[in-house]
Amino acid sequence: MIRRARRNLAALIAGSLLLAGTTTACGSSDAATNADGSTTIRYQTYMGSVNLPELADALGFYDNIELERLGDVQGGPESLRAVATDQVDYAAAFLGAIAKVNSTGAPLTTVVSYYGSDDTVNSSILVRTEDKLTQARDLIGKKVAVNTLGANAEAIIDTYLEEGGLTADEIDEVTLVPLPSTSTENALREGQVDAAYLGGTAREVALQRPGLDVLVADIDVVGPYSGGGITLRDDFIAKNPEVTEEFVAGIAKAIEWTKAHSKEEVIEVITDYLTEHDRAAEAESLQYWKGTGISAEGGLLADADFEIWLDWLEASGEVEPGSVDLSEIYTNEFNPYAEGSR
Repeated sequence: MIRRARRNLAALIAGSLLLAGTTTACGSSDAATNADGSTTIRYQTYMGSVNLPELADALGFYDNIELERLGDVQGGPESLRAVATDQVDYAAAFLGAIAKVNSTGAPLTTVVSYYGSDDTVNSSILVRTEDKLTQARDLIGKKVAVNTLGANAEAIIDTYLEEGGLTADEIDEVTLVPLPSTSTENALREGQVDAAYLGGTAREVALQRPGLDVLVADIDVVGPYSGGGITLRDDFIAKNPEVTEEFVAGIAKAIEWTKAHSKEEVIEVITDYLTEHDRAAEAESLQYWKGTGISAEGGLLADADFEIWLDWLEASGEVEPGSVDLSEIYTNEFNPYAEGSR
């Protein structure tokens, strides 16, 4: 029943995205042009993470783009909804959620990778040491905090439970509880939930203090992977190809810059940027930032990045087999690291 409720929620999200995409396609998607000829791109950020377009801006990779931050976003489905309804100009979301949305016909295209998991940068299911939870079966009847439903955390948790030998009915007994990342660690420590899926700086901060253990890491479940991407509306791309090219190129170059420089240098650059934009307090947690986790050069995308999640979506009944054409849901056309790019 719990998994059915999750699916219903995901269906509602996908439905609203399809409707929103149809609506915005009839409206204006011209990016705002400023007096100096630059273009404003509206966006939202994830707390505790290095925003790649901001890093690109800090490094001077944008000559004709001005970034306008419109607050924080909790998860990929919310981010996708915001871009589909033209509240922002790009979404940063889990590739599985993107595939789910595209299966409904929503007019969105993913243009560059945004985050990944590897041996250095990954997400984990955390549990209290005192509870002695050591295997998937120990989560039956328990509550697990996630940042949002229908996204990366749910895909990893479901896969972990299935590989741990749980039946569909037993998996239904594991309750996923959406919580903001800022309150997830406290909820776990205070016993409001029995486990928590955390990644990035939130995971690193939580593990700095005693009392919590890693039950399993995402890479232990599915191996290293590209987890998320930057997504644009199709009509935005069609009407603003030069803006799209500069925007994607900046992100791609920023990804490679992080690989060529120490994490201390990255943190210094983004901290200075946030301070200049009156957001110095946001930089405090970034001392635990370790990297993007993106292995592909310049964040190039590949079929395999989506196929791993399509298998999960199709097996769970979230997506009809054959309803996603991978050639239609992403492109490397604007990425300077791709052969034949502009």
